[in-house]
Amino acid sequence: MVNDLELYNVRTDAWGLITIAIILVIISGTVPLPGAMKKYSSSLKEAAATQPLARAIVAADIFHHVMTGIGAWNHFSKETHYNTSMAVGVYGCGGLALFGLATLLAPAELSGLGGGASEKEKKAL
Repeated sequence: MVNDLELYNVRTDAWGLITIAIILVIISGTVPLPGAMKKYSSSLKEAAATQPLARAIVAADIFHHVMTGIGAWNHFSKETHYNTSMAVGVYGCGGLALFGLATLLAPAELSGLGGGASEKEKKAL
């Protein structure tokens, strides 16, 4: 018979793998194919193209921490299942999700997640 902790581990691993898959789908567009490399003559163009994808990766990471935190909460909330690692899971994942949310909501100058190239960089392109 499978116990609760084994189910928690399987679910946590599943959310982690789903998040990795999401991130791989996101970044697959940022790595140009050899034939397409010639159209990028400037690193500024590459940086401008990947900025929106950085936001998507932060969002996928927030998703991962929320889902893992929910799984940890299932053990944290039960007196018979509580242990220190579940507290770390709840508070750690909650804190990291909040940091990710703050990163998405922060001004571009602070977070570094601008919508692409700045006006000065666009003129240089």
